[in-house]
Amino acid sequence: MTTVTTFHLFPHLPFELRLKVWEHALSEPRTVIISCQRERLDRERRFAKAFTSSTPPPPLLHTNHESRYESRALSLYTPSFKTDTSPNYTYISFSRDTIKCLDSVLEYMSPFEISSIQRLVLEVKDAEYFGHFHMDAIKNMENIKEVTMLAKAGEVDYIWNRAERWVESLTRDFRSAQFDNPGWVCPRVRIFHRENGEVKREIAGGSLIEGWCDGDEVPEDLFSTVFPNGFHGAMV
Repeated sequence: MTTVTTFHLFPHLPFELRLKVWEHALSEPRTVIISCQRERLDRERRFAKAFTSSTPPPPLLHTNHESRYESRALSLYTPSFKTDTSPNYTYISFSRDTIKCLDSVLEYMSPFEISSIQRLVLEVKDAEYFGHFHMDAIKNMENIKEVTMLAKAGEVDYIWNRAERWVESLTRDFRSAQFDNPGWVCPRVRIFHRENGEVKREIAGGSLIEGWCDGDEVPEDLFSTVFPNGFHGAMV
């Protein structure tokens, strides 16, 4: 049986039907891989020279005039991840697409990308230091809904790398952020082992106290609720 890959009569279909086909094609979500080329300003400071992506651009943006304009493709995809030193950009539909990158890329993203990302996959280099370097970026993501973390024990045999302490460390980063701001709407978090794909921990997300603002009273039992086994204990 021959598989048909080209429908030659498509241009002869009614305009309304063609639009439905384009719109159906637009509904497919993507995982967009983002990399960052960095250069040094001096010994201590670096800047993002360019962002690049190995993910192909949405095909409808390059099919024809009708697929680009009549189907609203151009209005759904935003040229993103630009820098002042490079003409590169990547088309992103933040409501549909998932951004995948190294955790170190977060610090070079612009406020626009930080506030627009809704779904994020992070490759974590060092779980013990993730909170110190990258948790602020996560907390500033106003529209973030889901964070998937791909991690494992560090290469150095620190005590926190043993017995999967790296899982507890990442969990504690998010729990601490919730404790510091009970009104913060934490995204749904899933922690996977980077090599074997095993799910190690899930955090349901949401706020501890809906509507809580800085200066509001904090319940006395909040700490024991967030850290039932103590700050350094294992959390379930």
